[in-house]
Amino acid sequence: MGFASPVGPATHARQVMEPGERLLWAAFGPEFAYDVKGLDALGEPQRNPLARGLEAVGRGGSSIALEWAFPVDEAGLAARGPDVIVFGDGPGCHAHDGVRHLAPKGGSRARTWALTSTRLVVLDVRPTKRENTGKPPTSLLRRTIGFGKELVDIVTDRTKRYGEHLEGVPVTAKPMAVHSTFQASTIAGIAVARRRTQRRTRPCLRVSFVDGSGIDLLLGVDDESVFEWMATLSRGER
Repeated sequence: MGFASPVGPATHARQVMEPGERLLWAAFGPEFAYDVKGLDALGEPQRNPLARGLEAVGRGGSSIALEWAFPVDEAGLAARGPDVIVFGDGPGCHAHDGVRHLAPKGGSRARTWALTSTRLVVLDVRPTKRENTGKPPTSLLRRTIGFGKELVDIVTDRTKRYGEHLEGVPVTAKPMAVHSTFQASTIAGIAVARRRTQRRTRPCLRVSFVDGSGIDLLLGVDDESVFEWMATLSRGER
């Protein structure tokens, strides 16, 4: 990890730990998609029954919906695809209920999925409200002069930058808040699995819930040993 690297997901997740709660693993996952019967990849009611498209091995479907929902490269395939896939037999399943209020593609780059000793949580940057100072709007001339001063400050600034970090400024984690929670009592199992996306099969870490629905974490990773390691951490083994 270099000076330009962002603060890691575990650091973000530790902000929301409750007394006695232990963090097992955390991973960035800005975008997720649905593989839920009756919904398209973005969670909208499905109009085309052939466009499910994010199937796990043995679950059936095609890869059409994924290409519609995510960026397409020159070869006609989604360049990266979702970081996480939420699956289930229909709207209202446990997995769907847990994230239905979240925008699949609306998370920040810091959106984090974390497993603790008591729950699976989805956290993201804490919303901030703009303060209304009550001051009247400045004139165009004032705004122009102000912009000119800011431009001079930028041009003459010799501070070294390392990605999002500045020389001499302590690195701090963004204030995070829990946006979704799945209690440990609803988790039936966590194991390495395979999921077909982008017309190929990829490894993932599958979190299965008691009603048969679940969440597959792909995280842009193709190394199955990473998910084996996460599965080991899920059992509290280090």
